[in-house]
Amino acid sequence: MEGINLLAQFLTEIRQNDQLWLLEAKPGLFAMLEDGEGNSYIPVWSNEDEAKKNLNEDWGEYAITSMDIKEFVTWLKELETDNISIAVSPDEEGRIIPVRAAAMRSMLNGGVTDEKSDRELVGEEFFDEQWATGFPEDWDNDEDED
Repeated sequence: MEGINLLAQFLTEIRQNDQLWLLEAKPGLFAMLEDGEGNSYIPVWSNEDEAKKNLNEDWGEYAITSMDIKEFVTWLKELETDNISIAVSPDEEGRIIPVRAAAMRSMLNGGVTDEKSDRELVGEEFFDEQWATGFPEDWDNDEDED
């Protein structure tokens, strides 16, 4: 599945469940990733089972914890200030969907953007033609919600 579709699926799931999942070393200290260029990321998952799959040698002592979306959106402001991005749904091989904190906040707040504002939110290093094609039209369809 393409990265943009995985991101759309992630957003749909966390909005439906009103929570996402993280790995926590101790209260308020969450797992982080860093890429080869010095960019920092907080890894997040849309469900507990996916987060559990990532309890490996580096994060084996971490606890799986959930965070409600409202708290997460508030926290994204701090992450943006600290220049920390979000690693959406890291898999066991360490592949991620990188999303800047400001872009994630905009998506979760229902922000409508165009290519220019998307490019600014996502950043040149993450913006590519796949991002520019945008989300599937029904990615935020609330019809499935109870």
